[in-house]
Formats: sequence, structure tokens, C-alpha cells
Amino acid sequence: MKAEKKNLILKYTAALGAVSASLYLLSYYEAQTLPDMTLHPENPVLVQRGQVLYSQYCAACHGDNLEGQPGWQEKKPFERPRAPPLDATGKAWRHSDKSLFIMTKFGVHALEGKGTLNSDMPAFEDTLKDEEIVAVLSYVESTWPKDDTNERENASGPE
Repeated sequence: MKAEKKNLILKYTAALGAVSASLYLLSYYEAQTLPDMTLHPENPVLVQRGQVLYSQYCAACHGDNLEGQPGWQEKKPFERPRAPPLDATGKAWRHSDKSLFIMTKFGVHALEGKGTLNSDMPAFEDTLKDEEIVAVLSYVESTWPKDDTNERENASGPE
């Protein structure tokens, strides 16, 4: 019986080691292949490009002036949340560049987890190139008061 227990423990230990090694290699690979997610709200050419792309892909839900959909703060049972504002009146400024990029590229579920947020926000992975996502988000960030971008560096939120 003791030999069976030792074999079982060894098998579980080996499996755990294999999973740990796989996760390490995956995180290393992802770190090597992730795009630059740094936003550049001070770059007027990038911001202008982002504004054009925002108008084309985002304004229908988030508003021409980043104001969001009316009643976006209301939570009604069995109803999807409305698109929040992306200006300083909303909460987007609290997220890091990386979080905003990931939510835009892969959808809000990439950070929140599947089933935790019932959202109509699409993932733009197959629609926009990484540089275009950075441009759109740089435009959005360029509209925020400077105090907000400084404060968000200290705000806690998903990374």
C-alpha cells in the first residue's frame, strides 16, 4: 500500500512539474511575442489616426464624443450593460494601457473572465491591427485631463 501511495505521489508531482514548466514556457513565449501596448496621447499624428478609426469602429456604441450610451450606469436584470463613456466621466481612465489594449483586442472577457461580464463589446483582434488599437486608445487617452492620467498610474485595477 505504501508503494502505491509513493507512486501516486510521484505521478502527481511529475504532472505538477510538467504543468508548471508548460506555464512558464507559455508566459515566456507570450512575453516575447506581445506587441508594444504603450499609448501615445501626446503624438498628434497617432491621435488623429486614432480619432478616424474611433469614428469608424467605436463611436456607434461609445458615442461621437466618447460620452457612452445613455443610462450606462443603470444595471437592469437580464439586460446587457450599455457602452460606458470613454471620456473622463467614465472609468476607462482607471485602467492601464495594457489592460485597455487587452480588453480592446481580445474583449472584456480577457480580463474579467468568461461569464463575469455580460457585454456586447466585441474583440477587435480580427478587425484592427495592434498599431490601430494603440492609435484608437491614444486618441481616447488624449481627451482625458492630465490629472486623470496621472491618477490612473496609482489606481488599482486589473493588469
